[in-house]
Amino acid sequence: MQVVLLADIHSNLEALLQVQKKIKELSPDRVICLGDIVGYGARPSECIQIVRENYYVAIAGNHEYGVLGKKELSFFNPYAREAILWTKAKLSSSDELYLRSLGLIYQDKNFLGIHASLYEPSEFHYLDNYSYIFRDFKVLEESRFKLSFVAHTHIPFVFFYKGGNLYRDYSSCIELNPKSYYIINVGSVGQPRDRDNRACLCVVNFDKGIVKFERLEYNIKKTQQEIKSAGLPLILAKR
Repeated sequence: MQVVLLADIHSNLEALLQVQKKIKELSPDRVICLGDIVGYGARPSECIQIVRENYYVAIAGNHEYGVLGKKELSFFNPYAREAILWTKAKLSSSDELYLRSLGLIYQDKNFLGIHASLYEPSEFHYLDNYSYIFRDFKVLEESRFKLSFVAHTHIPFVFFYKGGNLYRDYSSCIELNPKSYYIINVGSVGQPRDRDNRACLCVVNFDKGIVKFERLEYNIKKTQQEIKSAGLPLILAKR
């Protein structure tokens, strides 16, 4: 079984269109979006439409929660707050109903998927230091699963836990060890923050136990111009 996992589209239509082309080329058994379809960018409805029309399995991220009023706006920085309010005003009733239908955790026989953290999922903790990552491994260890996919930081990573020790694998293609526990961040489609501005997606071949990160070029200048034309904070066009 081959699965594509992606996240943090953030209303970036140009990036998502390139990702969708790659998905059609790969023809996976399933596509899973780990939240934050909306936020920051200028094309929220179009991105929701692509996710729905192509039957992605999707869960909610903190930006969906912000738009729906499920997360206090004080959780977000001022630029994100402004984008959330702008997005909410642009969504159709159908868009909003779809976002309300999204759960917080995806569970498969092979793995778990969540936007931010297995620990207190609705709090959207950032896995941005070793103590938080270790805490998530403890939650994973207590479950029946050995593999969790996350997003939220916009930085792809692979951490694995074995024999009480935490390790990081920096390669773009890894082979899963059935004796280890893994937390894998799938990166961001629409706003990467790892000094590589290409859209990121994660391709997993469960039959072979292979995880691979793909990076795709897209029309960044067009995306930036759309953000500026929409009247969104200029910093969102520069991130």
